[in-house]
Amino acid sequence: MPFVVVDTSVSLPATLSSSGLTRKFWVLLAFGAVAYRAQHLQLELETLDLEAADVGGAVGGRESLERLAGEAERARVAMEGLLPIGTPSDWLAVGGVDLFSEYERKVEAVAAKMGLDPAPDAAMARRQVEAICVAAEPLMDPGEVPPLTPDPDDDLIVWTALASGAEILVSDDRHIVPAEADGAQFYEHEDTSVLAVRFSHLVDNQLAGIEWAEIDGSLLSQLYRAGGLAE
Repeated sequence: MPFVVVDTSVSLPATLSSSGLTRKFWVLLAFGAVAYRAQHLQLELETLDLEAADVGGAVGGRESLERLAGEAERARVAMEGLLPIGTPSDWLAVGGVDLFSEYERKVEAVAAKMGLDPAPDAAMARRQVEAICVAAEPLMDPGEVPPLTPDPDDDLIVWTALASGAEILVSDDRHIVPAEADGAQFYEHEDTSVLAVRFSHLVDNQLAGIEWAEIDGSLLSQLYRAGGLAE
């Protein structure tokens, strides 16, 4: 179950364009988020049943939770049917408040460069990114972030990945994955570590074997709705 942090250098083209490989990668993360939701709602149901057995009666809230779990599982099955057989459902995105804020700040500027008309709603785009992430780190104190890269702004991104326990940080930022790193840069601080990789390196190595040609990036909006993630 790989936990990944996605830098804005990758998340922006993935979410603002309706096609391209980064967009298809975002579909993969959406699938992981829905599968995660379905699994954990089912686990919550099982926990409630155990509590009910212990107290010898019914535990409040089960009916509502059962409905949500059923909806989540149906969404997972529906999404699975839209993707190539064998597409992994265990790639999970994690993030942080600072990373989400950076994404929101950049949406309008990048959309203008891409010539998108109408311009996307930055706040809504942020909510959709947050919905993909199964966990998020709270706002961080910049004074507590150690120097990790040549750019203090990028230190925060690497630190988000380290603090969240992510295994992989996906970034095409040259300060995070320098040219001489050959596509991958290892970071560690005290007892935590993360592998930062360029998107092309991720596709060629960690995600080799996926039938990218069979994944329709334009399905993302449909997957948001089907998965109850955001819209």
